[in-house]
Amino acid sequence: MFASFTSRLRSIPPQRWRQVGLLLLLAYFGLGVIYSVVHVPKITFTDENEYIALSDHIVHGPGYSMDGVTLTACRPPGYAFFLAAVKALGGNNIAIRVVQFALLAGTILLLAQLCPQPQRVFALPVALALVAIYPVYFYVCGTLYPQTLGSFLFVLFLVLYLQTPRHPVPTFAAGLVFGILFLVIPGFLLTLFVVLLVGHVLKITPWRDALIILAAAALLAAPWTLRNAVLFHQFVPIASNSGVNLLLGNSGDTNIYDGGGNLAMYHYYQEVERLHLNEFQADHFYRQAAVTWITQHPVDALALYLKKVFNFFNVWNEYAPGNTEEISNWKQLVMAASYLLLIGLLGWRLTQIRQFPLIPREKFFLVVYLLSAVTMAVFLPRIRHRLPYDYLLIAVIVIHLSQRLNLWLKAKK
Repeated sequence: MFASFTSRLRSIPPQRWRQVGLLLLLAYFGLGVIYSVVHVPKITFTDENEYIALSDHIVHGPGYSMDGVTLTACRPPGYAFFLAAVKALGGNNIAIRVVQFALLAGTILLLAQLCPQPQRVFALPVALALVAIYPVYFYVCGTLYPQTLGSFLFVLFLVLYLQTPRHPVPTFAAGLVFGILFLVIPGFLLTLFVVLLVGHVLKITPWRDALIILAAAALLAAPWTLRNAVLFHQFVPIASNSGVNLLLGNSGDTNIYDGGGNLAMYHYYQEVERLHLNEFQADHFYRQAAVTWITQHPVDALALYLKKVFNFFNVWNEYAPGNTEEISNWKQLVMAASYLLLIGLLGWRLTQIRQFPLIPREKFFLVVYLLSAVTMAVFLPRIRHRLPYDYLLIAVIVIHLSQRLNLWLKAKK
C-alpha cells in the first residue's frame, strides 16, 4: 500500500504540486475566516486597546490621538492606520481579523517565492505545512497586534531584495516596503542595517542597491518624523515610546521573561506621574534612566544584554496577571513545542551540509536570524517580537525540504 502511495506521488506532474498548495492555502485561509467569525472578539491586551483608540480617532476623531482630544506620537503609526483603513471601509474587528488571515496567506505565498528554482514548484505546500505546525501565527491573526502585517511586509521585502537578475525598480520597491515596515515596527531599523551588511558580505547585493533601499525607506519614514517635529517641536523618530522600551530591557528591575507587565518597573511610571511629565518628557526620562543604569552598572548591563540575546530564542514568556487567562499554560506549551520542532528541523538540515551545502540565501537567512537576536537584545526580546524573524528560520527549512522532495520524486520507483 505504501509503495503504491509513493508511486502515485511520483506520478504527479511538478506543476500540480503548486496547484495542490494553492487549494490547501485557500482551505487554510477559509479556516481563518471561520475562526474570525466564530471566535468571539475579545480585546485582552493593553496594546490592542491603544491601537483601537488610535484607529477610531483617525477615522472619526481629530486624527492621531489616544484620548480623542490631543494629538500624539505615542505609538508607531503604521498599524493604527492599517486598522483605520479597514474601519473606513466599514470593517469591524472581525473584518480586521479576516484581512490579517489574508495577509498570513499572502506571507506563505511569498515565503514559497524565496525558494530557488527548480524546487520552487514544491515550496508552497511545504511552506504551508511548516506555518501550519507553528500555530502561533494563526493565533496572532486573531489579535490586534502588528506582527501579522509586519511579517507580510518583511517577507515581501526579502522577495524583492533577493530578486535576480538585479534591477533598480524592485530594489527601490524593496526600500519602500521597508519604509512601511519601519512605520509599523520601528525595531526593524537595526534589522535593515544587518540585512544590508550581510547581503553585501555574502555578495548578494552591492552597496549601490543598499543606498537605493536606504533612500527609498527614508522617503516613506521621514515624513512622519517631520510631522512630529512640526506638531510637537520635538525630534521624535516615529514614536515616543522608544524610551520606555529601552528602560524595560535595561534597568536593575528588568526581568528578561517579563514584558511591560513587570510590576517592579512601576516606580518609574509613578515618578513620571508625580513629576507631571508629558509623553515626550516621559520618553526622555525613561531613556535617560536606562542610559544612567547602563553607565553606572556596565558589568551587570553586559550580563543582562547577553541574557537577552539568548532570550530571543526563548519558548516561554511571563505575562501580566490580567493576561494569564488568555495566554494559558497549554497555549504556551503548544507554542514551545512547535518552535522546538522548527529548531529540530533546522538542526536536521544542518546535519545534511556535506550532502546539501548551504546556498547563499540559506546562509543569508541564518546569519540575519542570529544577528537579529543581537539587535533585538538592545531592548527586550519577546516571542511575539520574534515572529516576523521566524520566517527566516522557516525559509531555510522550506528550501531544504523542497530540494529533498524534488530529488525524491525524481528518483526511480
